[in-house]
Amino acid sequence: MQADDLVETRRDRWGRYLVVPPDGGKPVGYTRATTIAKTLDDTSALMSWGERMTAIGLAQRPDLLAQVDDLRDDNKALNKLCEKAKEAGGATVRRDLGTALHSILERSWVDPDYVPPAGHVDDVTAVHRQLELAGLEPVDGMHERIVVNDTFRVAGTFDLLLRERATGQLLIADIKTGSSVQYGAVGFAIQLAIYATADALYRQGSEPDGSGDTRQPMPSVAQDRALIVHVQPGSGVCELHGLKLDVSLLELAMQVRESRKTKLLYQLPTDAPVNEDRDRWIRERIGTIRDRNAQMLAQRWPAHIPPPKKQDVYDTRQIDELVPIVDGLERDLEIGFGDPDPTAPVKQRPKRAPAAAKPQMPDEGSLLPGEADELRGRFDKLSARHKKWLSGLVVEANQANLSIRVNETPTARRVHIATALFYAIDHRYTDQHLRELVATVLDDDSVLMASLPLGAALGLCSHTQAAQLRELASMGTTVTGGETNE
Repeated sequence: MQADDLVETRRDRWGRYLVVPPDGGKPVGYTRATTIAKTLDDTSALMSWGERMTAIGLAQRPDLLAQVDDLRDDNKALNKLCEKAKEAGGATVRRDLGTALHSILERSWVDPDYVPPAGHVDDVTAVHRQLELAGLEPVDGMHERIVVNDTFRVAGTFDLLLRERATGQLLIADIKTGSSVQYGAVGFAIQLAIYATADALYRQGSEPDGSGDTRQPMPSVAQDRALIVHVQPGSGVCELHGLKLDVSLLELAMQVRESRKTKLLYQLPTDAPVNEDRDRWIRERIGTIRDRNAQMLAQRWPAHIPPPKKQDVYDTRQIDELVPIVDGLERDLEIGFGDPDPTAPVKQRPKRAPAAAKPQMPDEGSLLPGEADELRGRFDKLSARHKKWLSGLVVEANQANLSIRVNETPTARRVHIATALFYAIDHRYTDQHLRELVATVLDDDSVLMASLPLGAALGLCSHTQAAQLRELASMGTTVTGGETNE
């Protein structure tokens, strides 16, 4: 093994090889050959396998399964959990064993005296035997070598270069350690075509700026065929598969990748006029909402209207549809209204209604800071879904100029309401169950009509009524036909 082989492969933040172009300059990203090879692959079998591994992992890890419900609204966290489950199901075991076997075989080409680990002796022996029987021999120094295709700016590392003893012809070979090679022929053909048609062998130096990188002529290898060496770790069995190379598949894969970068979907022209001032006005309001709560904005955004980054200018019809959505988000997030619609005549612009008189606040009772601290601790441990539910109730109360927030003043009334809500979560109350209890303690059947937001109804509870609500919720009480059931 040469000293340069010990240098870690230099890549950019997307995992692409950093290569100095043939005419010099700074290193640029060359897409990995394996990435290009997957462009035309049928991934249905791989996806089904991944789903099975995830299911097995969840069955073996009840701690992961228990988190699924809490994370259902957080796609990023849920993706990470699925990766953990897939790993628990054994998805990474074969990959790790395959990586290890690649390294073991590489050492066996370099050092004839190398003794493989006991668990892979039969694998290495099987590979060497099959190559010998096929009249093939490894070419010295031609294993795990980086090659570059400057036309497409693609780079990759081939496993092995073999020589046919009878003809002297050189063949690119690739070692595959998966359970089957049956479904990967197209991807293999593209990957090995990249290696076979490469412009040069490439060796990265240790200098980050690429000044120590070197290029060597690519050996003359067969352009129409290659070899797949299939050996499953621990099997002691090796199979050789000839592979037809077709450069047109590589060109097709590159065309598909370029097509994905092209804006193929466009909006048909309409007769709806465009007003740049109004477009700027709605975009500023959207930007303020996004800064406050991007997730809520994404949830309410209409699917048929492109987001601001995807459309240069919104027409009148689109803005008319966005205005009530933006109004509702500003109201729910308690964002102050900005400038009025610039297209509305000044005399017709709506005057802001005077602030509603603040209702008489219920009696609060004594301060209970100790219990409030415990509630804050419990809140921190809630799932994202339950935190969102509680926050929504607080907003509804605030919009009615009422308050149920313990953080503002830890009075007995607020502590009792908050504690009742935690009991409601514990007993899996629906909003209707909770609404029925609130109507009971307020002795007001109009609450059941849902014309009053649930958060506002909670805010109307007095100190005594809040204590009663807390007691009923603590026992898991429900209401049926006007009677309470414990």
